[in-house]
Amino acid sequence: MRAPFRKSFGWSVAVLMSVVAGSAMAEMDASGQAAITLSPQARISLVPLMDQTLTESGTVTVQPQDDGSPNGALSEALPRHCLMSVRVTLGADQAGLEAGKMICVTEDRRILELTPAASIEGLGECQSSGGVACGRYVISTEQSGTLSLQMAGRLMPQPRNEQN
Repeated sequence: MRAPFRKSFGWSVAVLMSVVAGSAMAEMDASGQAAITLSPQARISLVPLMDQTLTESGTVTVQPQDDGSPNGALSEALPRHCLMSVRVTLGADQAGLEAGKMICVTEDRRILELTPAASIEGLGECQSSGGVACGRYVISTEQSGTLSLQMAGRLMPQPRNEQN
């Protein structure tokens, strides 16, 4: 009587393992490393690393953080160790903000990268200077911005530099 139980138990374990492996592989890239998918419903805040005042166009670095995304908006939690560049272009009346590259390092040491198709709001503000309405742009650690994805994105694994 034990033989049928062993076969059915073994078969059940095999089926369960293939289902688990199949769902995990759905988030793998071609190299077999896991990516993180972000849907447009993800709520990402952009936290400035330091107070800055720009008097000309330039790039600033911020820390993206999950700001209470709904279930399913991220395929896994956004890593704690992420940085993102934001291009600030000063104009006569306003500044343009463009999302640059986001790089994250996970707890299991995956290095993930994404340049999102997104808009940025609330990160800093224009101040008049030299007779121009947006002569300088002030970013404060007291004011986080928001990253709104226009389409889903994937933080994709990047090859590691194995040289010493």
